[in-house]
Amino acid sequence: MRRRLAVLPFLTILCPLVAAASTIPVSSYSMFNGGTGSFDYRDTTYLPCPASNCDMTGAPLSGGTGKLTDGISPTTDWTAGGSEPWVGWAASEMNGANPLVTFFFSALPTINSVTVWFDNTLSGGVSAPSSISIDGTNYTGIPQSTLGPQGFTINGLNITASSVNVQFFQTTDWIMIGEVTFTGTSSSTAPEPATLALLGSGLLSVAGLLRRKILTQL
Repeated sequence: MRRRLAVLPFLTILCPLVAAASTIPVSSYSMFNGGTGSFDYRDTTYLPCPASNCDMTGAPLSGGTGKLTDGISPTTDWTAGGSEPWVGWAASEMNGANPLVTFFFSALPTINSVTVWFDNTLSGGVSAPSSISIDGTNYTGIPQSTLGPQGFTINGLNITASSVNVQFFQTTDWIMIGEVTFTGTSSSTAPEPATLALLGSGLLSVAGLLRRKILTQL
């Protein structure tokens, strides 16, 4: 019983080192702005807004955040207009290019999964992405027959980087993206060398204490 009590403090020190997966905050993202159709699908809430680019179709945005990381997952489709936080790109406005967004992080996290919220109404030229590329690797299997706003999660990424490129491939003229979230572990959860040295010293102390207790009981 005494041995168990001697080991418990050391186990208590070890427990905080287990890094739990959590949402990784985005410090900024860069992309070409969305466009306009029946409604305004530009990233008008993007801040800080470089010049007046957040109100210009196809204008470059960088250094800020907006609709894609505001924590709001859309619940109604694109026909709700400005009341839902959609960023929409038309293939005709993008000269056929597929929208590419680069997300930046303040630390060096390990990204395990990415969830993308998109609209799939199969009307008005708006449909789900045919695939999503994460840092150049293409992922398919996105539901094409399920209607309305929905999230699609890509797991098993294991990407450790300060930025991640996410590209959306279109099948029709319009693609609507409402939110992108990243899940993983932050680099701040990893033990520093000084912490490891302290833990090693603690382990030796506990081992010595147990050895002395055993010898006195012999």
